[in-house]
Amino acid sequence: MAKDHRIMQDGERLSYTCENERFKTDTSKPESYSHGIQSTSRGSVFDQPLLESNGYTLWLEHVLDKKTQDSCYWLMWYGPDGISTVPMSSVLSKDDITNMARLLASFVP
Repeated sequence: MAKDHRIMQDGERLSYTCENERFKTDTSKPESYSHGIQSTSRGSVFDQPLLESNGYTLWLEHVLDKKTQDSCYWLMWYGPDGISTVPMSSVLSKDDITNMARLLASFVP
């Protein structure tokens, strides 16, 4: 069985959160959203997923660097059970996101 990477709080795993050795979903941001109607866990940048496919959802989340306390972001896939499917970090800065948006906007299939 894969390791459960959800944040542990008061002896309970918080669905629609993820934590590893260095980073975790920042559920304390007042400007964050819960992950739709599926959860009360906050941490999403938007009030809806970026993508949805076969019950899996992709969210842009507020992230806290546990070593430096810096704020950053990551893209996180969640299964229908609210458990993250990505055990490793893909941490992004605001500048990284701006550059990605620029490149994606220029994409012509």
